[in-house]
Amino acid sequence: MDGTLILIIVAIVVVVVVLVVVLSGKSKPEQPKQKSSQAEDDKKDNLTHKRFKQVLSGSDLQSDMKAEEAELLTKYTAGTGEGINEVEKLLEGDPNNVDLLDWLAFMYYSNNNIDKAIETYKRALAIKSDNENQHYYLANSYFKKSMLAEAKRAWNEVIRLKPNSKIAKNAQERIDYLNSQGK
Repeated sequence: MDGTLILIIVAIVVVVVVLVVVLSGKSKPEQPKQKSSQAEDDKKDNLTHKRFKQVLSGSDLQSDMKAEEAELLTKYTAGTGEGINEVEKLLEGDPNNVDLLDWLAFMYYSNNNIDKAIETYKRALAIKSDNENQHYYLANSYFKKSMLAEAKRAWNEVIRLKPNSKIAKNAQERIDYLNSQGK
């Protein structure tokens, strides 16, 4: 994996943590918090914010995490729609953050909002056009909308960018499948 892909993956993981922390407070009915509970919530928020900054700066995320904090990374549930508003708000402050755009596009896709996924992947690629993963998932989004010519073009771009990679092989298989169906 190249450094950019690793950074994107780590950034996505951190965004998940941010979303889990933000959403965990919203999913429960409002109850008066005790001082110790408020202090614990503030500590979690600060740790999450610190991890987000570490990812963006390229710091080693794992070295600063405790095992119990790492558990938070796996709690994003695709298809629930939760977290989209939070990522959109983060992007308001940093509209050209390709990592956040990538995560938001994934969230739209996983929530079956394909038009917004396409728009967001295109926005990310307009900033940094050499991301084969974003081309691949843009193609998948086009495919889901039955925009087959656009899907083939995006999959071909994956192959052009990383011709000997596994993702290029997957893209070629999808193109071959469409061709075999006469599409």
